[in-house]
Parts: sequence; structure tokens; C-alpha cells
Amino acid sequence: MRDNLLENISYVFLKVAKFFIKLAIFFVVIYLIGMQLFNFGHRLFYERAVDSENGKEIVFEIKKNETIDEIADNLVKAGLIDDKLAFKFRATIYKTEFNPNIYNLKTSMTIKNMLDIFDSPTTDDIAVTISSEDIFQLSPEDNEPIEESVEE
Repeated sequence: MRDNLLENISYVFLKVAKFFIKLAIFFVVIYLIGMQLFNFGHRLFYERAVDSENGKEIVFEIKKNETIDEIADNLVKAGLIDDKLAFKFRATIYKTEFNPNIYNLKTSMTIKNMLDIFDSPTTDDIAVTISSEDIFQLSPEDNEPIEESVEE
């Protein structure tokens, strides 16, 4: 009888232990999934820039008929953003229209700042570019030293 009682107690103990182990594994899995979802949401919505305060200025061009994937790739290559998915997601949510142009951007800008500029640029945002046709070039003869005469 005593052996039967010990068997029953050990059987119940093992059942309870298995239940608590399964419960612990369930909560660990739920915790890990929750952390991944939090990190994903944080990446999408947290306003942060690549660099701090001033950052460095970068001239960035959006060409006509360029896709959002190409723009995101180019922004990553230029060092202006570090998360293509967050950029594409926010551009879709804000329904950004990318105006082809050459822009003055800073690495201290957030994705939202850049999307606002791309959607409706001001004259301060657009880089002034000079084409090679607009540059006046001197011929070698024009580079002769100028003789100055001093009258005394």
C-alpha cells in the first residue's frame, strides 16, 4: 500500500512539474514574440536620425520614375537612413509623392523630415546645381599674368 501511495504521489508530482514546465515555455515564447513585435514597432515609428544634432550635409537626387525601393536603397547608401523598411512603411502611410529633384539633406534629419521635404520641397531644400554649360571656362591665353604699373 505504501508503494502504491508513493507511486501516486510521484505520478502527481511529475504531472504538475510537466504542467509548470510547459507553462514556463509558453510564457517565454510569448515574451520573445512580444519583444520582437515591440522592436518592429519601435523601428517603424520612433523618430531618430542617423547622426546627432548637426550631422553632415549630403546632396541627394531623386530621379524621374524612381521607385520607392530605389529611393530607399539610395538613402541607405548615402548614409541618410539605416532602415529601408521603416522608410518605405512611413512613406506609404504618409502617402508621400516623391518630386524628382536634387535635395540638400542632413544626416541629422529624421525619416519624417525627409518625407516632408520630398513631398513638398521649398527653395531651401533644393540644391542649386550648375551644369557644365553654365560654367565659364578660361582659355590658357586668358591666364597670363597681369602687369600692374605703379605711377609715382
